[in-house]
Amino acid sequence: MIRLAIVTGILVATAFRESAAQVTVTQQERELILLESTPIGALPPIALPMPASRNHNYWGLRLQTGRREGPGDEGIPAVAAGIDFQYRGGSTIGFTAGYQKQDCGLTGPDCGGHSLFGIRSRINVLTGGQSLASIFNDPSSTTTLGTELGIGYAPNVLEGADACTIDLGMPVTLSLGQRVRIASFLTPGVMWDMSCSDSESPSGPNFLTGFGVGFQQIGSRGFDIYIGVQKIFRKESGYQVGISFTYVRLP
Repeated sequence: MIRLAIVTGILVATAFRESAAQVTVTQQERELILLESTPIGALPPIALPMPASRNHNYWGLRLQTGRREGPGDEGIPAVAAGIDFQYRGGSTIGFTAGYQKQDCGLTGPDCGGHSLFGIRSRINVLTGGQSLASIFNDPSSTTTLGTELGIGYAPNVLEGADACTIDLGMPVTLSLGQRVRIASFLTPGVMWDMSCSDSESPSGPNFLTGFGVGFQQIGSRGFDIYIGVQKIFRKESGYQVGISFTYVRLP
């Protein structure tokens, strides 16, 4: 009887520890985790590329890192690298790959992370000229308005669930200065999760907006630094803050 009692106590304690380690994720938290797990929701916003000569195509490299407030009250860091192609000094298409840590407050103490991938196209609608930037009385100021289409993918975000997102946006950038240009930007848009793993993924629109400031031509005409903040307009979503470094190979 004593041995049976000891064995029973051990089994009960083990079961209690395992059940305590399990974290219940609500449907709203699940939806938000999927939205924030691809480059669209995991990485900081960035300004439209600086208008360049129409006589050349340009290749650029990009490094981005950010930290988002997770629904589980724990910061979710992400880091990624990308390559961008700017056609004739205007519109761009870029590819991104990176890694994001999971929200341990929701997934439990044994959480890890997942990779993330994305493709983003930005088409310039209005490029150059002062336009809105004319209010600063700077003859070198420019306004760039564009449209954006992004597709993101992240595998194994939650157990048995991948994230597939798409976003549409209309970013605008105002640049001032000559030797070092200061670029302020706003990136309003809407995003969806495309339910690529199961029927529980969200399919409704989710509005988001990013904003920030960039410093262009730092030490080199092709090197820029951007600081960005982004917010998905859902009650459970926190702010995301990050920094991006870009380098464009000029002819």
